[in-house]
Amino acid sequence: MRKLLLLILGLNLISNIAGAQQFADLSQPVPFDTTIRKGVLPNGLTYYLKRNINPKGLASFYIYQNVGASLETEQQDGLAHFLEHMAFNGTNTFPGKAMLNMLEHNGVKFGKDINAYTTKNETVYNLSRVPTKDSGLVDSCLLILRDWCDELSLDEEEIDAERGVISEEWRTRHTPGFRLQGKIAPTIYNGSIYAYRDVIGELNVIQNFDPEELRKFYHEWYRTDLQAVAIVGDIDVDAMEQRVIELFSAIPAIENPKERKAVIILDNQEPMYVQVKDKEYKNVNINLKIRHKKSTDNTMQSLRDSYVNSFFNALMKGRYKELVLRGKVPFLSASAGYGPLERDYSTFDVYAVANIGKESEAFEAAYTELQRVIQHGFTNEELERLKVNTLVAVENNYKKRNSISSDGYCKAIKRVYLEGQAVSDAKFKYLFAKEIIPGITVEEVSAVASKYLSDINRAYVVTGPDNGADSLPTQEEIEAIIAMVEQSTIEPYVDNTPVDAPLMSTTPIPGKVVSEKTIDGFKAQEWTLSNGAKVVFKQVNNKTNKVILKAVSKGGKSLYDVKDIPSFRAASAFVSGFGIGAHDPIQFKKITAGKTPSCGFKFGEYEESVSASTMVKDLETMLQLVYMRFEEPRFDRNAYDQLMERNYYNINNKVETAKDLMRDTLTILSNNGDPRLLAFDKDYLEQMDFERMKEIYFERLSNAADFTFFIIGDVDAETLKPLVEEYIGAINSTGEVEEWVDNGDYFPKGKHEHRIYLPMTEPKATVDLKMRADADYSRETIIYHNILGSVLNLRYTENIREKEGGTYGVNVRPTGSRIPEMKLGLEIRFDCDPAKADHLKELVYKELKQVQKSVLQSDLDKVVLNMKKNNRKALMNNNYWLSVLTKFYETGENRMLPEYFDDVINNVTTKEIAKAAKKFLKKADVLDIMFLPKAK
Repeated sequence: MRKLLLLILGLNLISNIAGAQQFADLSQPVPFDTTIRKGVLPNGLTYYLKRNINPKGLASFYIYQNVGASLETEQQDGLAHFLEHMAFNGTNTFPGKAMLNMLEHNGVKFGKDINAYTTKNETVYNLSRVPTKDSGLVDSCLLILRDWCDELSLDEEEIDAERGVISEEWRTRHTPGFRLQGKIAPTIYNGSIYAYRDVIGELNVIQNFDPEELRKFYHEWYRTDLQAVAIVGDIDVDAMEQRVIELFSAIPAIENPKERKAVIILDNQEPMYVQVKDKEYKNVNINLKIRHKKSTDNTMQSLRDSYVNSFFNALMKGRYKELVLRGKVPFLSASAGYGPLERDYSTFDVYAVANIGKESEAFEAAYTELQRVIQHGFTNEELERLKVNTLVAVENNYKKRNSISSDGYCKAIKRVYLEGQAVSDAKFKYLFAKEIIPGITVEEVSAVASKYLSDINRAYVVTGPDNGADSLPTQEEIEAIIAMVEQSTIEPYVDNTPVDAPLMSTTPIPGKVVSEKTIDGFKAQEWTLSNGAKVVFKQVNNKTNKVILKAVSKGGKSLYDVKDIPSFRAASAFVSGFGIGAHDPIQFKKITAGKTPSCGFKFGEYEESVSASTMVKDLETMLQLVYMRFEEPRFDRNAYDQLMERNYYNINNKVETAKDLMRDTLTILSNNGDPRLLAFDKDYLEQMDFERMKEIYFERLSNAADFTFFIIGDVDAETLKPLVEEYIGAINSTGEVEEWVDNGDYFPKGKHEHRIYLPMTEPKATVDLKMRADADYSRETIIYHNILGSVLNLRYTENIREKEGGTYGVNVRPTGSRIPEMKLGLEIRFDCDPAKADHLKELVYKELKQVQKSVLQSDLDKVVLNMKKNNRKALMNNNYWLSVLTKFYETGENRMLPEYFDDVINNVTTKEIAKAAKKFLKKADVLDIMFLPKAK
């Protein structure tokens, strides 16, 4: 406890900001970020502007519409979302697809940089990462925002074309989870309009509404008093403000506008109950939901309350996690906490995911843990650890205040305009948290449950698989459990963790740097240690105070026989959950309170790796954890047995959805009899062995000489080198160096077509084309293949989504791998109406034939511009340099040289892409798979 208090006192003294600020009067409003310029035009439209150079040379343009599905009539169900789609299908300034063509010709990609979404209460559009060097492009983006306000074309032909696209989106969205929400919504929202507006709407309305109904919704609700624009990025704020005022002031205000009412959810004095079963649900969920009206007064007191609530949620999460890790519990997971529901409303939830047959016991255990807090509260030690961690996070966020992206600011501004939240500057957040957090008491955090555990506005939501059993608890049974637990005397929580326990149980024997060299072209150094390990270090002075590490070795799963694969995967999946050294995960979290390092490992197909990161102040702790990952892993037999019990439970109670069957079938067909592909079943589990898992772990992580350690960050060599010698130099070594093994390629040769019929709740066809071909490596080969994928994406969007209205989207994924041998891949996948599947697949093949003959220059220009923008070397952060250096050591290629990318992309032609397409498609092996609904 004393250690925690000293940490908090130390953090309170850390500040480079002159002066002090007191927050004695918490009734004062949270101050608005003065670096954001706000204005309101005479017509009611609000604007927000901010200069931000992350990323440099780019800006983001947003428009927020205080309009959503909750404003629809029965005849308009789904039209708020439909209208969002229509904003990209023609405006007065940009008819048809002119807007998208113009933006993509300037490297702004639809779906990635150009997007929108609709909810029950809002519709938000964005044009992100727009180059600002071209003033004409910036002005065009302002015109687009202006047109979205008041000048959508809503052409009848375009409306009819979009009906098919949204019908297919409706089909794609109708998952088991979506169906669940539709069935429980009337209970959660007590019969309000929220219960009957799921945003996507009714299929009958989508396919048959009168276009005048859409125009009516547009003209009633898309209006200046319900709109705001935000422009954040590398801009001149004064000049931008003048242009915004000039352009948007010309939009007339609506006379006698229809009132934009807030949705009221009526109180329910008596609890409500809903039970939903579905053949595709996998687990039983029992949820007590208590609805509350949310405060939106934006005072400092409300901000302080948000910290108290978040502390309660985090501490409850920790309690439940500890229960799962400490021993057998009747739930798979549980939670209790306070969070958002819809605008102006929040809920307090107690939630349990139960083992089948243990439903009542699961909810009882979850509710008992909540009552333990109500009766005894949290401990001071729990809260103080959390406060220390929060203050460290606050400190780190303040140091990174200059790295917030323009889109990050725009999303925060959205909450200001649409939800009435406050957005303060980084200095206020930092000072407020430093002063307020230490004064939050364990009594007030513990009281959160009693505050929100009210008798009114309760709902019990129970969901589970439709497996013929009738074991789901009724309302009466849940209420009986609650009454019984509340009347019980519950033992207090006991925290037995010695917080001053040492992290490491052994003292390493340091090694030495025996040779050094400079890596030309990277301003990096390579140190060879006495144990054979190589350390590649680059100092990056980016003022983030952060360091990252990655250690890589060849080998991975490829070195193991089939009989060892289950134990190999157990080592990969289980060991990180056992903790590290002498500490289980709970103990580890407690003794490292206030520290920033993280360290994990990964066992892959052809390599193993250890990754870590930290703030500079905890650099030694990070390197200690790296040493421990090699030398002091933790193997917990009890935890292993619990995991195995859960795996057996999942297999015995497996529910196979259509999605699961598709995934498994694709895996089986793609691997075509590969003996190393093992089904995850009872036989698989019985091949797992605890002792063999331990052996495999040490085989992969016990030889420092087989690893190259890359360390990148805001630290100098003089500080780092002694720590590297002490910890990385102390890792044991055999001196051997391994290589991965090629176990063969089982992808089927030639072309194979499959039509597979599956039971489905909602009929849908899924078409999946997988192609694979050998290739000779060159930078041109890789880049041309990626360009091909992007060109096909453009073609399919135009011809299959837009012209045909046949699918919500065609996913095109090009791949290239050099291990174990050079291969190119291409996957084309889409969902559609089963009746259209064959026709749309023909169009896919037609486009594949066409792209081998010719590629449109306009398509190539769009793709190249976007690739150039995404390859910006200005973003030279730690992760960028890590990828550059690991690629150099893996392949010998220097990504910094122009021949790696720039020379290729600047000189590519349409003929070269068509030639590359022909070369790949002519040689490619093809899996052509179509999943269709089985007749009932």
